[in-house]
Amino acid sequence: KLNQKIPSGVALDKYGNPTTNAKKALEGVQLPIAGFKGSGLAWMVDIISGVLTGANHGGKVKDPFKDFTGPQNVGHLFITIKPSIFVGKNYLSQIKKNIKAVKRLPKSNKIKQILYPGEKKYANLKKNWKKTIVIPNNILEEINKLNVIK
Repeated sequence: KLNQKIPSGVALDKYGNPTTNAKKALEGVQLPIAGFKGSGLAWMVDIISGVLTGANHGGKVKDPFKDFTGPQNVGHLFITIKPSIFVGKNYLSQIKKNIKAVKRLPKSNKIKQILYPGEKKYANLKKNWKKTIVIPNNILEEINKLNVIK
């Protein structure tokens, strides 16, 4: 919407070419994180949320922004684990020890700190909590045209 470039290596255009153009990326495909490892993770998510639930999968989910011909048939699978079944009441102390051990691992010269999943987002949340969200005028005009805020 702001005509800003996206980082390289994030998306391909509809012809399969790498792009830094956000509009062309929306017509193409977002690349998985971590290359082939990310492809494997994405495939597992497709299997768990699509195949196991009987929902659409393997590229059959309809585009939520362009295809209104019927339901997307998106699947959701939630798995809960009760850690105490496996490790008794020691889970929190064990996970804290694990985090400390991982954070103490040797780092390359380019890495300042090892972060656990969600740590950076939580730090950003705390930092940004009291900030104002600025919505660019062209996007605000588009929202107002939707007539959903009354």
